[in-house]
Amino acid sequence: MDEKFDIEYLEALSKLKIDDAEKEKFAKDFANIVKFVDQITQLDLPELEDRSKAVCLSQLREDEVVEKEECDVVANAPKKKDGCYVTPMVVE
Repeated sequence: MDEKFDIEYLEALSKLKIDDAEKEKFAKDFANIVKFVDQITQLDLPELEDRSKAVCLSQLREDEVVEKEECDVVANAPKKKDGCYVTPMVVE
């Protein structure tokens, strides 16, 4: 895999400033990362029979309802209204 990466595009996409001297090293490092990920995806791994057994259920704790006063829950909120967090609107 000898790909040429558009470092300027990656620089703009990641909002990072990469010095001209570092761009060649970055391109080599990035190519090595992509090569390594490609090797991982090509591994022949046995499928788990039942993926639900991947976590030992005895290690999980029971859920507990903990009563908290309203002032404790939102005490450190930067903005609050009627006992709730106020957050910026993320949809129009």
